[in-house]
Amino acid sequence: MKTVSFTPNHAEAVLDAWNHSMGFILPITPRLFKQNTTDERSFCPHSSFAAVENGEVFGAVIAKRWQRETVGYHPGGDVGWINFLFVKEGWRGKGIGGQLLKEAEDSLREQGCTRIHLGRDVQHFFPGVPLELTESIDWFKGKGYQSGEVVFDMIQKVEECLTDLSIPKDQNFHFKRGQSGDEPALILFLQEAFPGRWEYEVRSLFKRGGTARQFVLIWQGDRVRGFCRINRPEDAVIGSNVYWSELYKGKAVGGIGPLGVSSQVRKSGLGLKIVKQAMQELKEDGVEVWMIDWTTLESFYNKLGFEKWKQYLHMSK
Repeated sequence: MKTVSFTPNHAEAVLDAWNHSMGFILPITPRLFKQNTTDERSFCPHSSFAAVENGEVFGAVIAKRWQRETVGYHPGGDVGWINFLFVKEGWRGKGIGGQLLKEAEDSLREQGCTRIHLGRDVQHFFPGVPLELTESIDWFKGKGYQSGEVVFDMIQKVEECLTDLSIPKDQNFHFKRGQSGDEPALILFLQEAFPGRWEYEVRSLFKRGGTARQFVLIWQGDRVRGFCRINRPEDAVIGSNVYWSELYKGKAVGGIGPLGVSSQVRKSGLGLKIVKQAMQELKEDGVEVWMIDWTTLESFYNKLGFEKWKQYLHMSK
C-alpha cells in the first residue's frame, strides 16, 4: 500500500466506499463531493492523499488551507483543515488512517499551518466530528487533537409545525424574499455588518449561479438590515443545511441559515421574524422538512418548534 496525491480520478472509489459504510450518517452525492473538495478554492492538492494498492483505492484524506485573501476574508495563513478522512472497511486497524493524517499534517505544516481543525472549512462536510462516532473521537484524541464545544443541527417537519408563521406589519421594517437585482444591496449590507466568511460565501454563491432569491431580506427603506439564506438541494450551490436531504428520500427538504441582523436594529425581535418568513417561503415552495445546521442557539430555535438533531464536537490540533 502506498499513498499518492489525491486527484478527481480517486473520487468515485472513495465515495462508493464511504456511502456503503457511512451513508447512514451523511450520504454524499458525486455533485456534493466535487463541490466540497476539488472545486473549492481552499482545496489543497499538495496536502490531500489517497491510499492505493494495485490500482485499488482504500482511503483518502482531503485537506484545505486558504490560498489567498479574498474580499477581505482570510482566516489566517497558519490555519489548515481536514475536510475528509476515510479508510475503507476491511482495511482499518492497519495504520492507513494514521499515515494519511500524518502526511496531510506534515504537508500543511510545511506550508506554514500551525493549527488544524477537523471540519469547519468553507464548503465543509461536517462542522466537527459527529458525536455518534465515539471511536473516531477517541482516535483523534490519540493523535493529539483537543476537544472544543459541541454544536448541533436542528430539524422540524412542516406537518408537525404549531408555530404561527404570520408576521404583523411593521411600519419600519419590511420582510421580503430577495429578487433579481437585490444582490448589490445584500453584498453592501454584508460588507458593513458581517465582513468575512459570510460575505465571501454569498459572493461565491452568486459567482456560481445563485441569486438573491435564495435569501429572505429585512428592508428599512432602501437598505437591507438583515438576511437569512434559504437552501434547496437543487440550488446551484448545495447549502450545508441540506446535505442530509438524501436521508429524507421522498420528502422535500429546505435549509434555513445562516442569518444575521444589523447591530443597529438588534433586540427588536427581527431574528425570530426573519426565520418565520424563511420557514413560510420554503413551505410555499413545497418543502416538507426544515433543517438548520451548525448552531448552539437551541432555546432560540425551540421557540419556533425546532428540535436538536445531529451533534458534532469541535476538535483542533
